[in-house]
Amino acid sequence: MLAMLSGVALSLLIGFSLPDKGMAATSAYAQTIEGLDLDQVQFVISAPQEFTSRLSQHARSLFTKAGLPLPDPEGHDRPFIATLTLTLAPQSLGEGCTGHLLYDPSLTLTEPVRIPRNSVIMDDVTWLAHTGAQVRKSVTIADLERDLEEFINQFIADYRAANAGSRSPIPGTAPAATDPDTSHPDSAPTAPEALHSDSTLKGLRIDQLQISVSAGRFSHTLTTRALHQFNNAGLALPPGQHHNGQFTLGVELIQQSLEDRCPGKVLYESGLYLVEHIQLTRNPRVSIWSDTWLRETTLVVAPRSQEQLESDQDALLRQFINSLKTH
Repeated sequence: MLAMLSGVALSLLIGFSLPDKGMAATSAYAQTIEGLDLDQVQFVISAPQEFTSRLSQHARSLFTKAGLPLPDPEGHDRPFIATLTLTLAPQSLGEGCTGHLLYDPSLTLTEPVRIPRNSVIMDDVTWLAHTGAQVRKSVTIADLERDLEEFINQFIADYRAANAGSRSPIPGTAPAATDPDTSHPDSAPTAPEALHSDSTLKGLRIDQLQISVSAGRFSHTLTTRALHQFNNAGLALPPGQHHNGQFTLGVELIQQSLEDRCPGKVLYESGLYLVEHIQLTRNPRVSIWSDTWLRETTLVVAPRSQEQLESDQDALLRQFINSLKTH
């Protein structure tokens, strides 16, 4: 059995999935990298140690070829304002699925964002490319390089599309206009909160919260159970689907059959996500939907029964309710 906490906010509502062949010219995330100064972006790669240097050089070569080189951390004399993380790290499933790997490749841009309802500044994912979690017998260096190229090329396409006008920081074009009412990101009054910390719940009003449960045929039953759990905690959620909810608390308990690879097992992704509007501190004109609080886990296990799903949901909601009451 494998338990893996994901550091990527996968329920950004403007997200996209990669097609089977190639990638779209631009993604729905293109707007978020308008005005981004790549000279202040730190590049990080997570991959098998024996391939890290080769993959890093390959990724950087694609940026250089596009005329958009990333800075070398060595000798960089300015603080980084964002981190671009390429994750190509297959993990052994061990006894949970002998001879197979869990592979969840992604490219994410993480930077400070502002939560409008409480002005908390936190680090969050503002651009994302990923294929979703996969269970495979093997992942070759060719597989890693193919995903690397698709992700990096997508980022470059989005960057060029977002910065093609007069605001573009692309070399040879006019610099971005400065908003006099916006403080420079390097001079933010406080350091960003840790990714998805409990402090992001400060000021959340329960009457503005709606719950959404995705658990296959158990979704309706688990929704009713969730509402009862909030009621019992003295935090009654608004009834029905039509109300003025400004924030969504999403529960995901998704099971994907692995019968053809790991008989008697499923890929089980469970998570709880508070979804709301955030603003980029670097570019406050951009507002997107994202997770401001989340807990998520990926497991390879025997199929979960209704009772087990109820227990898993109860535990997730208990964490949220306890954190909410203390903030």
